[in-house]
Amino acid sequence: MHENTLKTYLVNVLGCKVNQYDARQIEQLLEGYGLSNVERADDADVIVIHTCAVTAAAAQKSRQTIRRMQRDNPLAHIAVTGCAAQDELTKIDQEPVIRIPAGADWLQHLAAEFERLNLPHQNLAESVETDAFPISNFGDHTRAFLKVQDGCDIGCSFCIIPQLRKQPRDKAIAAAVHEATLLTEKGYRELVITGVSVGLYGRDTGSSLAELLRHLVEVPNIGRIRLSSLHPGELTDELLDIWSASPNIMPHLHLSLQSGSDAVLHAMRRGYTAAEYYAAVERARAALDNPAFTTDVIVGFPGETDTYFEEGYEFCKKVGFSQMHTFTYSPRPKTMAAKMGRQVNGAVATERSARLRELGKATALAYHSQFLGQSIDVLVERFKDGMAQGYSAHYIPVEFPAVESQRGEVVTQIALDATEQGISGTNNL
Repeated sequence: MHENTLKTYLVNVLGCKVNQYDARQIEQLLEGYGLSNVERADDADVIVIHTCAVTAAAAQKSRQTIRRMQRDNPLAHIAVTGCAAQDELTKIDQEPVIRIPAGADWLQHLAAEFERLNLPHQNLAESVETDAFPISNFGDHTRAFLKVQDGCDIGCSFCIIPQLRKQPRDKAIAAAVHEATLLTEKGYRELVITGVSVGLYGRDTGSSLAELLRHLVEVPNIGRIRLSSLHPGELTDELLDIWSASPNIMPHLHLSLQSGSDAVLHAMRRGYTAAEYYAAVERARAALDNPAFTTDVIVGFPGETDTYFEEGYEFCKKVGFSQMHTFTYSPRPKTMAAKMGRQVNGAVATERSARLRELGKATALAYHSQFLGQSIDVLVERFKDGMAQGYSAHYIPVEFPAVESQRGEVVTQIALDATEQGISGTNNL
C-alpha cells in the first residue's frame, strides 16, 4: 500500500446559503477521507472551489477564483463544483483536475472522483447520498443552515439555475429532523431552513413545507427557526398557521419580488401579479407579529420602460421592505430573457438601481424605527471593538455593548437608535 501524500484541503465557496451548506458537506466529506482544513491555498493538497452562476458577475468571480487558486498553488488537486462548474461558464486555459456540475448526485460524483486520488481512506463514495448526507456542525457560527430542498422548475425567464440545479428534490422529513437534532445538540441557536426553491418542498411527495416545520419545532431544545426565500404563491394558509402557532419560527419572510410592474412580472414569467404579491404580504401581516419582509428586485429587465420602473418603485414603497437586494439585470446564457429585444441601456439601469437602493434605505429606516423604545431579543453572533453584533427575531442587525461570554446567547435589549443599517441597543433594562 503506497503512502498517502494528500493531507490538507481548502474549500472556497461563492454565492448563496445553499452553496454555503453544500460547502460544509464537501468539508465533511474531505474530513472523512482524513484530510485537515487549512486557511491558505498554498498549504492545501486538495482545493475545492464551489462556484456561483446566478449573475454574470458571479460567474466571472468564480472564473477568477479558479485562476487565482491555480496560480497560488499549481501543485494542488483542484476540483470545481457548484452552479458555475459547467465548462462554458468558467472555461479557462488550464483546466482543473475535476469538474462536477450541480445537479442530482453531485456529491456522490465528487466522492467518486476523490476515490481516484491518493487519500488516507477509501470507499466512502459508496456511502454518500447527496441529498441525505448530513452535516453535524456549521463551523464557528451561532446559526447553521439546514438544506432541505434542491433544484427548481419554476422557469423564470431570466434564471439559469433550473438548467444547472435540475429538477426539484427534497430531503426526507426524518433526515431533516435528524440533522436539525445534530445541529441543535452542537449548540447552534438558529437554523435557517434553505433550498434552491424551499417553498417547493414536498410538492412531489404529498408533503409540504408546513408539515416539515411541524416536525422541526418538536426537536428537543430547538432554538430559532428561520425560512429562506419563498415565492408568494407558496405562502399557504397551512404554512401561516404553523408559523403563527410556533414562537420558534421567526417573523421574517424573504419574499422574492423581482419587479413591482405587472408587465415586467409577466415577461419574467414569475407567475403572479403585483396585487397577488401584496395580498400575500397582507395575509402574512395578519397572521404574524409585524413581520419583516426582505426581497430581491431586478432593475433594467428587457422591456422595462420608465413607466414600468416607476410602477415597481411605487410598489416597493407601498410594501415597505425592511431590506431590499437590488440587482441590475445581466443576461444569463440559454435563458429566454437573454434573447429578448428592448434591452435597457446600461446607464439607465444603473440610475434606476441607485434610486431603488436609496428607497431601500428609507424603507429600512422606517421599519427599524418602529422598534425604538421596545424590548428586542438578539442572538449574539460576533464582537467588534467591545460591541456585540447580532440579529433580532425580525432579522434586524443590532449592535450593543456586551462581553464576549454572551456570544451564542439570546440577549434582551432596549432599542435606542435606528438607522437604515440596523438598531443600537442597551441591555440596561
